[in-house]
Amino acid sequence: MLVGIILLLAVVFQNADAQQKKIYIAPDDHTDYMWSGDENEYRAAFLKTLDYYIRLNDSTANDPYQFQSKWNCDGSYWIYEYEKNRTSSEFTRLIEQIKNGRITVPLNTIASLHGVAPLEVTLRDMYYAGSLERRYGLDLDLAYNMEDQVLALGLSSLWAGAGAKYSWHGVCNCATKVKGLLNRPNEIYWYKGLDDRKLLMKWYSLTGDNKGPGGYAEARSPLKSIELIKSLIKSKKYPYSIAGAFGKGWDDLYTVSTEFIEAAREYSDSDYQVIVSNEIDFFKDFEKQYGDVLPSETVSYGSTEWGNSIASLAEVSATVKRSIEKLRSAEAMYTLVALKDKSFAIGLAEMREKAWVACGLYFEHDWTADGPIITRKQRADWHRKLAGQLTAYVDTLYRLSHPAWVS
Repeated sequence: MLVGIILLLAVVFQNADAQQKKIYIAPDDHTDYMWSGDENEYRAAFLKTLDYYIRLNDSTANDPYQFQSKWNCDGSYWIYEYEKNRTSSEFTRLIEQIKNGRITVPLNTIASLHGVAPLEVTLRDMYYAGSLERRYGLDLDLAYNMEDQVLALGLSSLWAGAGAKYSWHGVCNCATKVKGLLNRPNEIYWYKGLDDRKLLMKWYSLTGDNKGPGGYAEARSPLKSIELIKSLIKSKKYPYSIAGAFGKGWDDLYTVSTEFIEAAREYSDSDYQVIVSNEIDFFKDFEKQYGDVLPSETVSYGSTEWGNSIASLAEVSATVKRSIEKLRSAEAMYTLVALKDKSFAIGLAEMREKAWVACGLYFEHDWTADGPIITRKQRADWHRKLAGQLTAYVDTLYRLSHPAWVS
């Protein structure tokens, strides 16, 4: 009897070892907004990139799923710019790609310093993405806090409360005093808030630089990253048969490539299935297999290191925070008036959207403004403009709503 049990267990473990492993590789272009180019250059890059991948995605739609092209935007601002600068039929085509999982969009506007942004700013940062969900029946499950080496505890509750289910964190092995980035306590875990709301978080240990697992361009070189991910899967610290490497663009302004399709075809074999990923597919697969046995973390890794630079425009930053506080009163009065007058302030729709995206853009993560392209004056002027967009909407809504509510 004992011999039989031992033989059975040996067969089970042998089958587990022989199970085909899955490696998800996801192309995206990390947006260093107003760093690698100005607003016009980034607008052109967003449009050109999305046009390219919409065509490429369609051209591979009949291939096996793992070899189908997919693209991952790292902020909803990509979609905002496409909506404002392409025809309605072109925008409809983009929405269809989002619906069918060929293009992924997160809830956040851009890569921002969420840990230093006020709570209400973090929520309003997701308003444009939320409007897309309501208008087009989308379900956006991702939210990011990218490149900064820390991760605030409260984000898990804010994101999960807004409907996000998944996140991944890739950091920069640079300009930091944070320790432990090379040996994370958990490579993937439930990122849980004090209210027990949680997201599935992938935050790998750094393998040396920003262009491998743990960095913000994990799949900068897809072939190299696949080999590194294989090493991760074989390691004792990663007891899972599913892993992923996300991110291609690094600090580039513009990224288009068929490398991921080619890598999936070249590296898929009887031991490893390599899948071109929209990131959501990785998380769903991983959650289904391991969600019940994953550890959870209710830990603050710090609010932000890079956010200190926001003090370099102290008064402008204070104006943004005061405007958000004033917006509460303006919206409360607006709501009371709009309950009786459905057309009230309807002409403010465009200003309102600009205010939403300003909440995310103002706290964009490249506040050091020491890049090779954009001067610090250009960056400061841009922040002043964003603060003006937010303030203009808040003041206008307040001015219109106050006398209407009083009367």
